[in-house]
Amino acid sequence: MCIKSVYSQSSPDSLFGGWKLIQISGGIGGYAHSNPNHNAIIFSSDCKFRAYLKGSLKSSANFYLIKSKSIYSSTDSVYHIQIEDKFPFWGSFTVNNKKLYVRDEIHDGFTHVYQRIYTREKIDQLLKKESY
Repeated sequence: MCIKSVYSQSSPDSLFGGWKLIQISGGIGGYAHSNPNHNAIIFSSDCKFRAYLKGSLKSSANFYLIKSKSIYSSTDSVYHIQIEDKFPFWGSFTVNNKKLYVRDEIHDGFTHVYQRIYTREKIDQLLKKESY
């Protein structure tokens, strides 16, 4: 299970799958990020995160979900994505209408928006075919 926090009883399955980056916004002054280091990501059910740029694997690491308070709300708990050996918290996420929104949990942070390109089941099938 990809969840480290004792506050959560189940994994938010909506995160698992393949995602294509469609927008980055926010930051100081609202300037868009013009040179992303990836254009597609995968969160697989074996708790692996993979980032791709133009079809080439750029990063691979374990990931975990930690449930805690968001800076955007004093009452709501959200899942934060922790990517092992990369950054302690990537951000909180929500999934709505086949889009993944990852928000930096800092003021003047970025929001990454992704479109779903593969379901969890499809990703698991594809990764079983990979050879190492």
